[in-house]
Amino acid sequence: MTDAPNSDGALRVPLNAFTMQLRPSELESVAAGLDYADPLSLVEAVRRLAVNDRAATWELAIRHLGRHTPLPEAAGEIGMDLVHARDLLEAFRNL
Repeated sequence: MTDAPNSDGALRVPLNAFTMQLRPSELESVAAGLDYADPLSLVEAVRRLAVNDRAATWELAIRHLGRHTPLPEAAGEIGMDLVHARDLLEAFRNL
């Protein structure tokens, strides 16, 4: 059984022994940055990422795509090198 689109469970993404809760406002801002019509489709995209990349990719997406922070600055804010940041966002966009 899947969670209803507006339920908290529908916005949860597993991270090994933890769960990441995606915020509706962040989903909307990242979706707008990617020109996605359906913000909830991003939840499935994050779930399809490698488990070890999910949290970092989502945080980078919020900063760069949602808040329009330049990629070098967004990556630096979370302690990520620019090459890795570009690779993660490219993989995320191609899901």
